[in-house]
Amino acid sequence: MSASLASGTYGRQPAFGGAFRQLFGSLLGSRTRNGNARQTLRVREANEVRALARSVELQSPGFAADLYAAASRHEGLDD
Repeated sequence: MSASLASGTYGRQPAFGGAFRQLFGSLLGSRTRNGNARQTLRVREANEVRALARSVELQSPGFAADLYAAASRHEGLDD
């Protein structure tokens, strides 16, 4: 009697289960890679603004301070 209740899928993975898991895993993985690339770009841009701040620091210390603050804010936007 118990043999008639057993389905044929026990012990096997559903046909589309692995495909869905792989699809969602790749989507989440690409999101992380894009996030890392975006963060790298923000760091580079912030460093360029800091270089500009250093170049004007003697002539305009207030403006340089504003540039340093803007660079720090830009770098941490996705935190």
